Amino acid sequence: MAEIIEFFNGYSDPVLVIRIILAGVCGGIIGVERTLRQKDAGFRTHIIVAMGAALMVIISKYGFLDIVFLDSVQVDVSRVASNIITGISFLGAGMIFVKGISIKGLTTAAGIWVTAAVGMAMGAGLYIVAIVSVVLLLLVQIVFHKFLIGFDKVLANDNLVPCFVQIDNTAEAVRNLKSFLKANDVQVFDSVVEASSDNTLLTIHLNVQFEKDVDIDDVFTRYLQKEGVHQAFSI
Repeated sequence: MAEIIEFFNGYSDPVLVIRIILAGVCGGIIGVERTLRQKDAGFRTHIIVAMGAALMVIISKYGFLDIVFLDSVQVDVSRVASNIITGISFLGAGMIFVKGISIKGLTTAAGIWVTAAVGMAMGAGLYIVAIVSVVLLLLVQIVFHKFLIGFDKVLANDNLVPCFVQIDNTAEAVRNLKSFLKANDVQVFDSVVEASSDNTLLTIHLNVQFEKDVDIDDVFTRYLQKEGVHQAFSI
């Protein structure tokens, strides 16, 4: 056992190649979860990020051994590794999309950032730290995807859409709208109400959330058949 540990703690070419491969495996494990959720950055992206980070740490740690001990040369071997985090930030930023009040890609971008750190840890020979980090990251992504809290419920909802409704300016018409949306599992996230110049109509701009099995267009088509409704559609 001691010989095996000594082997993996060394920096021969076979050991360094094994570290890169293990980093890719760890990245792939993280990427599978993202692929199953149909995210843009999936299996291959996470493998490449982890392997690239491991390779850069290996270069940073061992690539300058031929000159680092020379008295006439001063080399900061940590600079390559430290700039990985800066570089990976550009990749993460490209995965974040803003559509209206909805923000997508934050979790994937953060996961890519941690995947790079996992690759760095594996490249540095911190095997246990890297493996435990993968397990913790997967627990966070899987468990808290099932049990969302706070504003994460809003960010995770893929069905947040703006809608337009025009109804009679009566208390009954407003009550009917609220009742109809609630009965069809449509939740109003926010709304802006404007009255017509003659004060007979209400124009309502809504941002609504709904379950994935709800057809929002069908909901508004049926709502248009109600008395006092003049227009209703999703944008």
